[in-house]
Formats: sequence, structure tokens, C-alpha cells
Amino acid sequence: MRERTTTWDRRSVLLAGALAPLAACAGEPEPLERSSSAATPTPSGPGSPTSGASSSSPTSSSPTSSSSATTGSASGRLERVDLPALDDLAGRWAAYAAVWVGGEFSSDGGPSADDGDWLYEDMFGQWGFLTRFADGRAVMVGSAQPERVRPAAEEREARTAMLAGAPSWWAVGLQPIDPATAVHYICGYEDGRWRQVSGASERASGITSLNFVLRTERQVVDEMVLMANTGVADRPASAKAAARALVRAGSKATAAQVDAVGSDIRDARAGAAAAALFAAPGRH
Repeated sequence: MRERTTTWDRRSVLLAGALAPLAACAGEPEPLERSSSAATPTPSGPGSPTSGASSSSPTSSSPTSSSSATTGSASGRLERVDLPALDDLAGRWAAYAAVWVGGEFSSDGGPSADDGDWLYEDMFGQWGFLTRFADGRAVMVGSAQPERVRPAAEEREARTAMLAGAPSWWAVGLQPIDPATAVHYICGYEDGRWRQVSGASERASGITSLNFVLRTERQVVDEMVLMANTGVADRPASAKAAARALVRAGSKATAAQVDAVGSDIRDARAGAAAAALFAAPGRH
């Protein structure tokens, strides 16, 4: 894996420029990589002077009735997406961030929160950026195949198709994302339901193919136990109990709760601080 620097550098790349194609991985996946140094994340997300994020919406972010796109034939109809309710995601996302930061695993990526918005990214660059509204609505955009980039014209066309027939507020989710970054799915959350424009996202790179370990509590608990107990052949049952407790604690997680997940936690206080960032309300 490439050299990593600070927790927020990867986010700046995502929001302020195109994601660089990742090297192809052959054989077994690389083990979790620890950063040489890690610190408590310092918010520098969308709209901040250091993020480099665009302050205006890309020209393609306004919904239109166009149905042609490189991602497929969009119907303009909305279809349900099988994702957890936002309240369920909150605790899982905060707990996952706590273990990621507390374990000092690749500081250049992973789950994080900034001023009410949440970022998800796995070790191989699959990502999702969640924009939260004050009234409980949300939009998540991202890609399960970040190495698949498009020419600028095709990217504009694809984004237009993914918004065709959707509520106008979905376009807000694209505002922090650089126009050069390939977006392969856009999902809106309202009244307890996630939806996307039918036929607008490619199956291979869309939300259904995203390695999203937050889909179920069991999945994220298993992932956290694995991360925090690398090299331990027989992981103790107490680690799973601690991981479940961390999910329940969410943004109120303590350093002791983070530390209890496994022996590979190096900076439990930093982990708890990362979880605390998820307490900020939606601001859009």
C-alpha cells in the first residue's frame, strides 16, 4: 500500500480532486496497515479553507428529465435501496470510526465525520459520502469501483441520469464532490426509506456492490473484532460483546469502551474522539 499521511488527506483528495486509480490487488488481500503516526482527527471537510472542496454545486447536479447516461438507461422512477435506517447507521458508523482511528489503521482513509456529514471508505478505496439534513433527510453518493473514472462529459451525463426524477434536494449531496471524481451511485433517505433512480447506477459499481460493513450490526461487529485483534487466532467472546457495546454507545463512546474491543487498539482516546464527531447534527 502507498505511504499514508494524515487522517483527513484522503478526504481532501476525494472532495477536491479525482480519486487516483488504485493498484490492482492479486491473491490474498493485504493485511490491515498501521500508520506510522496518528493523531485525533481535525475536521477539515467540505467548505473549510483546508479541504479544497468546491463551494458551488457542479453544473450537472440539477435534476433533469434526461434519461441517457453512460451508467445505463435511467427510468426517472425511484426504487427502494436496502440500507439501514439512519438512526441504525449512526452508532455503527461512530463505533467503526472509533476502532479504525483507535487502532491507527491507515490514517489516510476510513470512516470519519465532519460537521454533521459522514465519510465511509474501506482499505481499497470504495467510498460513500453522506450529507445530512437538519430534518433527518440524507443523501449518500459514492462508488464501489473508484478506479473506474469517466471523461468529464460522461461524468456530467451520469450524474444527471442519477438525479433524473429525484427530489431536487438530492443534488446537495454532490456539492462537496469534485466534478472530476467518479460518482457511481446517488441514494436519498427520507421517511425511513432509501431510494435511488431506477436503472441509473451500474450494478458492479453501485450501492449494492459497495463493501459497506455497516449494513448489519453483526457485520460491523465482526469487522471491528477482526481489526482490533489481528494475529489472534481464537478471538475472545468478550471482544464481540465489547464491540456491540461500542455500537450502542455510538458517539458517546468512552476510551475504555474503545480499548475493550481488542489488544490492537493503540490510542483509545483518539478513537473516542473520532466517535464523538458523529454527535454533530445534520446542518443542511
